[in-house]
Amino acid sequence: MHHRFFSIIVPAHNEELLIERTLRYLEKLDYPKDKYEIIVVENGSTDATYKKARQHEARNIKVYSTEKRGVSYARNLGLSKCSPRLEWAIFMDADVSLQKDFLEELDDYLETHPKVGYGTATVYLDSNTRISNLWSRINSFFYWVFKVLFTIHIVKKEYASKASYDEYLVSGEDIQYGRILARQHARFFLMRTNKVKTSDRRFKKKGYLTMFFINFYHGLINYILPRNVLKKIDWEVIR
Repeated sequence: MHHRFFSIIVPAHNEELLIERTLRYLEKLDYPKDKYEIIVVENGSTDATYKKARQHEARNIKVYSTEKRGVSYARNLGLSKCSPRLEWAIFMDADVSLQKDFLEELDDYLETHPKVGYGTATVYLDSNTRISNLWSRINSFFYWVFKVLFTIHIVKKEYASKASYDEYLVSGEDIQYGRILARQHARFFLMRTNKVKTSDRRFKKKGYLTMFFINFYHGLINYILPRNVLKKIDWEVIR
């Protein structure tokens, strides 16, 4: 069986509390070690993110550091550091936990959906409560309807090599990136899985109702406002 080569790119800014957990999950992936790599890009942190990430460096785990802040810059830099063997890039947030058989499941999905070019996966909050699971299902529905990339972005090399994240945007850069890929006539997919978890820290601090309105607001403005206005809109970082 042919295993696709995946490059997992993890931008990390002030993630000292979670970066090691994220990397421990990635280290346990049940997939041939010579068929995936992990690229961590620490960007402008003021804590121990880089030091803690460096402790996990290995043959297929590389850690880079840059003083320039910004998730888009970190993602673009990470892509430039990928192996020439790259077939699919996976951009994921630093608070995401991939279960051990995620790559095997993704590889099988891509085998049976050969025409897709970019997409995402269902993502569940790690609190695993009724309300958090309901939120995750609702989110997934909107991802599918509006073809939105969020939390984890999975992109075929031929499209990733022709697109980049807008480094001037702080909010909605993932939405804009998806629109760039769509203009390349890449076919979107949403892989339904229970193998991707993300931290519920924003929900613990803000609450579900507030987060609904925050996400709705940022999603809406990225479809109706011009880029020169979007550049001025910030996104609150919660750690």
